[in-house]
Amino acid sequence: MKKLLVAGALAASFSASPAFAAETIFFSDFEGESPGRNSGFTVVDTSGVWTREAGTAGIELQFGSTGGATADPGNNRVKVELDSFSNSGMFYTFAESGVYTLDFLFSPRPNVGPGSNGIRLFLPDGSGQLFTGGPLPTTSWTNESVGPFTAFANQTLLFSAEGTSDSLGGYLDDIRLDRIGAVPEPGTWALFILGLGLVGSSLRRRQTATARVAFA
Repeated sequence: MKKLLVAGALAASFSASPAFAAETIFFSDFEGESPGRNSGFTVVDTSGVWTREAGTAGIELQFGSTGGATADPGNNRVKVELDSFSNSGMFYTFAESGVYTLDFLFSPRPNVGPGSNGIRLFLPDGSGQLFTGGPLPTTSWTNESVGPFTAFANQTLLFSAEGTSDSLGGYLDDIRLDRIGAVPEPGTWALFILGLGLVGSSLRRRQTATARVAFA
């Protein structure tokens, strides 16, 4: 009977979360900015889902081969640099709680060393991951993947330039956020904890009974 209770509690804790279909929340390739522009740059406060980090200079959008770097492989012409007039940053605010994955392209700026190319990603829990590199003679895009991680509504995801603030920094492009699962409801967690508690209690009683037999 006890085994049935334990199994039932654990099964209920997992089955309380419905099946979840993965969903792409956004894909930022920045191609909608300044249509028809193929050279130069502009610095903006917002771009699509992204907002300038408070106290920083802004989000620099570079067109064509400005900065000596091509946009991502393919036909894209726009890329983001986060050392505009000085080190800057951009953030996204989550609308819904969930479990997410993040994918994006990163490249060091050509002929610039790692001390100036750094871009740090800050996840909603405040943990960070640094992306940097160089010096390289040409653009070198790498596919970066982060997650899965949990985010709650109104938390933020932040890209922030790090290192020498000299208007020469690393590049971002093709940023995609996918929601791959739901955050369990409080009741689901309660059932899961109850299940674990019953398992622990059963194991302790079994160990105690075994000990009594051993010393009898």
